[in-house]
Amino acid sequence: MADSRTKGASFERDICKRLNAFFLENGVELSVKRNLDQYQSNGLPDIQIPYHAIECKAYKSGWWYSTAWWKQVCDACGDLTPILVWKFNNKPIRVTLPLYAINPTLPKKNDCVAVVTFDEWLAILSETVLDKNDEFAFTST
Repeated sequence: MADSRTKGASFERDICKRLNAFFLENGVELSVKRNLDQYQSNGLPDIQIPYHAIECKAYKSGWWYSTAWWKQVCDACGDLTPILVWKFNNKPIRVTLPLYAINPTLPKKNDCVAVVTFDEWLAILSETVLDKNDEFAFTST
């Protein structure tokens, strides 16, 4: 049986792999990897992409995200948009994000959120960030 740290690291690597495939498919010169400094210091996101701080959570059982997880990513995001990527065994990956990440005309408040599938979040990124911001396409390591 995998311990929770191993399971979490594996999930973070999977999310990085999915994000890297998404960027490649969209012609964005960006490669992301896990933020290993998160284990040395509190208050850092698991993954960071331009404009977004991502926290990943993978658990054996459950049905809905924890408000403590959302608080954790909000505390770690600084001026970035908080993104919570989470899943339970045998359930699809879900993403919690503030409503302004879907509709940038809304007030920038992290207490009003939506929950979408991972693929829906990628579609949102494509519509709100990739198509409207040329600065997103840069190389990061």
